[in-house]
Amino acid sequence: MKPILFFLLLFLSTQLPAQNNQLVLRKNGKAIVRFQEGSTITIQTKLGLRYSGTIYLIQNDSIYFQDEGMRVQDIAVVYKSPKRKARLIPMRNEEFLFANLGIPLFATILTLGGQPFGSSLVFGATLVYGPILLYNLQRILLHGNRSYNIGSTYSLLVLDLYKSEKLPSKQ
Repeated sequence: MKPILFFLLLFLSTQLPAQNNQLVLRKNGKAIVRFQEGSTITIQTKLGLRYSGTIYLIQNDSIYFQDEGMRVQDIAVVYKSPKRKARLIPMRNEEFLFANLGIPLFATILTLGGQPFGSSLVFGATLVYGPILLYNLQRILLHGNRSYNIGSTYSLLVLDLYKSEKLPSKQ
């Protein structure tokens, strides 16, 4: 009996974090992305205005940024921003410098082998910059900023779980 009472007291004495109000992007009723107060979001309204920034407050049927607020019914498109900025060159700086130092070496070896210098220089540059070009094309084409059009497939839901201590500025 005492161990059960001890674990019960231990469990009740721990602090559990409260859940924040959330803005949920759903596809056919299933949650895809959840935004909380403090999350960064990019949206476009039905009038065509685009807002990007940190969510200051989610309350009732509205979301508030630092300067302005808007109703969720006025949002037409939600953009999924990439988590982090991808590098233009997908390797460390030292590796890139060593690869660039290899271009004249490769061109010299091919020239000594009987190839013209111009074509051997192009072959060396292709070996170094070809994969970088393909990486950036793949990144642009496949991992761009995806948009979710609010309508028949996607919907937004505001989970107003508690009354916020912050209040929107009254102007």
